[in-house]
Amino acid sequence: MKRFILTILSLCTTFALYAQSVESPAEVEVLKERVAKLEKRSEVWDKLKPAFKFSGYIQAGYDYQWNEDGTTTSTFHLRRARMSLQGDIFKGKNGAKASYRIQIDLCKELSIMDLWAKYQPVNQFGLQAGQFKVPISIENTDYNATQLEFITYANTVQRLVRMSSSDLQGINSSGRDIGLQLYGGFIKKDGFSVINYELGVFNGTGINVKDSNKSKDIAGRLIIQPMKDLKIAGYYMGGETNATSLVGKYPAMNALNPDANLSYLGYNRYGGGVDYENKYIFARSEYIAGKTGDLTSEGIYALVGAKFLDKCTVGVRCDYFDEDKNSEGDQINYSAAISYRPWKYLRVQAEYTLQQYRKMGNKPNGNCLYFMVTALF
Repeated sequence: MKRFILTILSLCTTFALYAQSVESPAEVEVLKERVAKLEKRSEVWDKLKPAFKFSGYIQAGYDYQWNEDGTTTSTFHLRRARMSLQGDIFKGKNGAKASYRIQIDLCKELSIMDLWAKYQPVNQFGLQAGQFKVPISIENTDYNATQLEFITYANTVQRLVRMSSSDLQGINSSGRDIGLQLYGGFIKKDGFSVINYELGVFNGTGINVKDSNKSKDIAGRLIIQPMKDLKIAGYYMGGETNATSLVGKYPAMNALNPDANLSYLGYNRYGGGVDYENKYIFARSEYIAGKTGDLTSEGIYALVGAKFLDKCTVGVRCDYFDEDKNSEGDQINYSAAISYRPWKYLRVQAEYTLQQYRKMGNKPNGNCLYFMVTALF
């Protein structure tokens, strides 16, 4: 648009020069100077523009749930209201680049979600510092809330990757933490690397929180991408978690009691997954397991879906989660979702989930219906 305006301005200037070449040469010189200044400003802005990209989105929804015991819940709510400033500070001729991102959420109160800087001198090695997504799970890192095919993340991811308030450690950090990470890729072809890695150290306490002990969490991920549309990943995360907050929370942790002389206990998460997506279909599956103290848990989900006319997607998902492998109870969620994007800055979604609790006491099965509208800018 700016170049079009400059072109029109140049044509007008040329006409003015022609029309006034005899009568007012002084005015012609003034016009020439103005055009030169405008062109210079345009060149400066073209150089600065990649470093300042402002964007954001608002997600509002309605949830309705009815259970087998006859209880129901119904609520409108604001899921997310985020603004982001990001950009490339510079890009070198040899492939070196530096970038940053600042993202805040205004949903409940001002909260910093992302605050990081990256520097990658070569494709094989880069350094990222700040607050960002922990490199565990494909769904956690590669699918933000405006890209996810479903309204809700898989239960397995929510419970084991600190994605929600139902996380086993009691940490709801949207899969983020504060730390330092090395990353890079090898065997580059057609714009992507076949082998990619991420390895980092983190506080382990969630977003906007200082570390509460002397140890650090370690997280790493290896991704093999044999073709552009296919990713195969393996990952691990481990460290210490606050034992006090888990007292009496899970049956497998009955050994923990308020009188126990134990402030922290070890935990780990490990797993792998596969992700395939092209212009017409998408499919993804991940297995995640680990221990939280003496509590051993695991989960697996699989989803598949189709895309239509770059505007509509439909998908189904099966999500199994076993909170305590030493007990008989487990949970299976069956979900179906549809999303429609009438134009670039608006998306409408609906999702139905059947929650089945097997051998978990008197916990009733539930039916959940979700609606969400996303407005982007």
